[in-house]
Amino acid sequence: MGRWETLLSWEMGDPLRLAIFLFGVPSLTYLLGVDYLKPQWEIASISLSQPPLYSHGSPLNSITAAHLFEYLSLSAGFWILLALLISVFSILAFRYDREQGYAFSVYSLPFTKGELFAAKTLSVLLISLLLLYIPLLIVGIVPNADITGVIREITFTDRYFHLLIFATYFVLFSLSISVLFSVLLKNMFLAFIASFFLLVLPFFAGLHWPPFFFLSMLARSLSGASPFETNWVLWGLVIPAALLLVSGLIFVRRDVL
Repeated sequence: MGRWETLLSWEMGDPLRLAIFLFGVPSLTYLLGVDYLKPQWEIASISLSQPPLYSHGSPLNSITAAHLFEYLSLSAGFWILLALLISVFSILAFRYDREQGYAFSVYSLPFTKGELFAAKTLSVLLISLLLLYIPLLIVGIVPNADITGVIREITFTDRYFHLLIFATYFVLFSLSISVLFSVLLKNMFLAFIASFFLLVLPFFAGLHWPPFFFLSMLARSLSGASPFETNWVLWGLVIPAALLLVSGLIFVRRDVL
């Protein structure tokens, strides 16, 4: 195993982060599943009033697939918990070793600060994307496993691909803000509070700010809204990349403590 693989596996294998991940996946899946299945009862009642239509492109398939796209933007609990978990993983990756007093041991390893920053960021990104994609896959596929047409309509269309990109934008923006506060502030609690105030509090205040304004585009992806428009690429890719670059410069230049 090479140097990079060793460093990344070490970051990914942290017991505390693995424990939180194992708690986060079923919790996020539950929140998503409850919001999805409640309206499904109404869809089922509609389908009982007419002959079964399970072929590809059938009305029932379209209703079920459309519901998947629409309910994601309304499942507030899922997105709030996801944003908070991303903040927790970012803070643990960048602050936990310093808070626990073994940062000097970590930084004495034969790795540059740039390599450490890249490994920490990539590990948080991979975990965050798994927290997003696993519940989406489970909730989208399992309830419709007996309807092949729905599975095809949900997973093998451009609009589902666009939905995943908008959801990924949510993760990338949340990650970049959380990492920035994790390297900028010297206290785990302050970093978490700052991330909460910037990421989640505007949503409760009814403000149309990122990352939650990406949710308004999840339902619109059903009607063909593209995530490749300049405004969405700016907020979903360019700004997060710039924030991570700033975070990397702070991390490399700052003392261990």
